[in-house]
Amino acid sequence: MPVRPVWTVLARAVAIACVVVCAAPAVPTLGMAAATAVPVLMYHRIDRVLSAHDPITVGLTVMAPAFEAQLQFLHDHGFRSVTLDDMWTGVVRHAPASAREIVLTFDDGYEDNYTVAFPLLRRYGFTGTFFVVTSTVGTSDHLTVAQIKEMAAAGMAFGSHGQHHVDFSALPPSIARSELEKSKRLIGGWVGDPVTFFAYPSGRYSESVERNLSDLGYRGAVTEIPGFVNATSRPYELERVRVAHDDSLAEYAHKLRLPAP
Repeated sequence: MPVRPVWTVLARAVAIACVVVCAAPAVPTLGMAAATAVPVLMYHRIDRVLSAHDPITVGLTVMAPAFEAQLQFLHDHGFRSVTLDDMWTGVVRHAPASAREIVLTFDDGYEDNYTVAFPLLRRYGFTGTFFVVTSTVGTSDHLTVAQIKEMAAAGMAFGSHGQHHVDFSALPPSIARSELEKSKRLIGGWVGDPVTFFAYPSGRYSESVERNLSDLGYRGAVTEIPGFVNATSRPYELERVRVAHDDSLAEYAHKLRLPAP
């Protein structure tokens, strides 16, 4: 997992230390009830066989039997999947959750998200939010526009992962803004709904990127910062729980702060 930029960590620490005497932050915190904590799970590949054996690909791949066992576990423990937009709407309206809520996110837009993950999600009554890199849509091993449209029509949500999978914190602001605007417009045209959330490629971001996201109408962005979304979370720095290739069901339960099965 990429290391969060040092300047961001320091800035966050200063903000916490001076919260009583400093002005309110430019990006508001989520208006959630203090007891609310929603896990946002981070997946990439969901596959029946490993497409490659390099450590990065292996680490990004959750095998289909393990993924199905995880969905069964969520179902058995009364979890209800919501999209990031669902969660945001509940936060804004201060709506009490009728069940345990969870958000299932998938980065990069691999084809197995359609061939493997999508049918399993539907089988167990869950939805997912898929962050796609628009330049890879329709290329080998990635989602096609037709698949994206079918998934969206079935209730799956889509967000932007940029036009290209690059470090947005290192891009000139004008180029980052163009990437964010064009990918938002393209995906919105494919799915027929506004794109309101972004996933930072490799978890890299900056204050400039956050400002661009806000200016362009994104409601929020997910990071690779571990943890649950809670009352102290910031909309453009939302925490996620990474699901790893070799997580046992007991480790999965631990990540969700539940007893092992």
